[in-house]
Amino acid sequence: MKKIVTLLTFLFVITGGAGGQVIANAQDLSLKIAVVDTKRVFQASQAMQQVNQTIVGRKNQFQQEFRQKEQGLLAKHQELVRQKSILAPEVFAQQKADLDKQAAMIRSEAKERNKSLTQLRNSGLNEIKKHLDAIIKQIVDARGLNLIFAKSSLVYTESTLDITDEVIKKLNASLPALTLK
Repeated sequence: MKKIVTLLTFLFVITGGAGGQVIANAQDLSLKIAVVDTKRVFQASQAMQQVNQTIVGRKNQFQQEFRQKEQGLLAKHQELVRQKSILAPEVFAQQKADLDKQAAMIRSEAKERNKSLTQLRNSGLNEIKKHLDAIIKQIVDARGLNLIFAKSSLVYTESTLDITDEVIKKLNASLPALTLK
């Protein structure tokens, strides 16, 4: 409690507050504080692990498809180079332009697929965040907490203030799996 009062007093002095009355009121203030390691919550979330597995699986599938397309295109390009001497310059130029167009389409498709994977991951992340917010709200209400800090923004905290394990347990119970479309 002394640490909280000291912190509030320090913050008041730094912000330019004047008068001992406000400091005295800050000492009477009783705050219930908790800390959550959100990074660890997401890492331990079963739903987030499932989202990551889905994304990695789809990405590997896409990469395999594009490797095959690129190899096919490379084979066509090599064949065109071999035929350069027997083709009319206009025909060669036209076929090379067609291959370049196909390569650009493959790059564009790859870019769109990566974009869709990012959107899919963000969709899953947003769904998990909704559940996380509801769980934190439940804990706040149950414990009568006034403040919850993200552990990443703190230099030091007592372990008794950390509710991360409770949040993880409730999140995994509330959202054990998440199906991405």
